Amino acid sequence: MKGNHSGGIVTVTGLLLAAAGAYAMWTGWDLILLERGWSLFIAGSVFLSGGVVTMALGRVVAHLARLGAGAGLSVPAAPAASAEAPAHAQPQAQSRVHAPAKQDEPRSDHSERPDFASMIDIASPAEEPVEVDRYTAGDATYVMMSDGSVEVRSAAGMQRYPSLAALRAEAESRQP
Repeated sequence: MKGNHSGGIVTVTGLLLAAAGAYAMWTGWDLILLERGWSLFIAGSVFLSGGVVTMALGRVVAHLARLGAGAGLSVPAAPAASAEAPAHAQPQAQSRVHAPAKQDEPRSDHSERPDFASMIDIASPAEEPVEVDRYTAGDATYVMMSDGSVEVRSAAGMQRYPSLAALRAEAESRQP
């Protein structure tokens, strides 16, 4: 069985970044009175902190790879964005955790870990949409909602359209 070494590779890369940063800071310390010394010291501190963060991410990747391999998890597919609404106006998937479903067949890996994939439930679309973006043009404010609808608020009142495409169609029909 071939192992996943991506976490180790990311950790080693972070270690190299941190070592290069520490060396640049050490080299720049003697030259700190010159412009080059400050540049080396600042660049070294950026490399050092970036290396530490990269090492931590490498450990997280390795841990997640071990968890995924041990529990046989798969990532649920996200719903595809519709063509009528912009990507930033798509509803965010909200997940709730519930009790694991009882399995009829025994697990093949005989692991004691719960099946986390069966514990994720996508929230119902009947929930009230929330504002995800706002744009003001002239005296009108366009509010993008999480369900893909658009509210146009102006001094004349508020109009709600089911999608951005419906708003565009209405605007095009008003043009001579």
